[in-house]
Amino acid sequence: MRKTIGKDIIPLLISIILLIISIGITFFTDYTLNYKHYVGIGLIGISTLLYFKNKKLFVYIFGLTLVLGILNLIDIYYSNIIFGIGPIKFNPIFLTLLIIFLALNKELLNKLFPEKELAEKNAENIKLIKHYEQKFESKTETELKNIADEKVDT
Repeated sequence: MRKTIGKDIIPLLISIILLIISIGITFFTDYTLNYKHYVGIGLIGISTLLYFKNKKLFVYIFGLTLVLGILNLIDIYYSNIIFGIGPIKFNPIFLTLLIIFLALNKELLNKLFPEKELAEKNAENIKLIKHYEQKFESKTETELKNIADEKVDT
């Protein structure tokens, strides 16, 4: 069984490229990486392994990595780009990666978190029930029994 690599790997690849650029810059300049970068390198490394070994766990770990990055708790790029709303600081690189990640992994996320699909199916079922209630509300009990008996016989 051969696993194919899909477009859902794009945010991970962008993260890896940003890490490689950051590491390269530290080799050729006097810039040094801090603990946020090392945690980011570790989480991206784990996410990369999980992409190929366990897609479900990958979604959780890489999603957590992106959220930690958005909150500026980890970093993957040598230049720390942040914007703030009051005391809360956000990293737009991770925010962009999260949006791409969610857009490209929509099917897998729906499988992992089926609540939205279940709500839609429940709404359809309720609509169907109301349709039949309206259709048969003018029928007498005898007529309903005859309709049910016809359905059973066929």
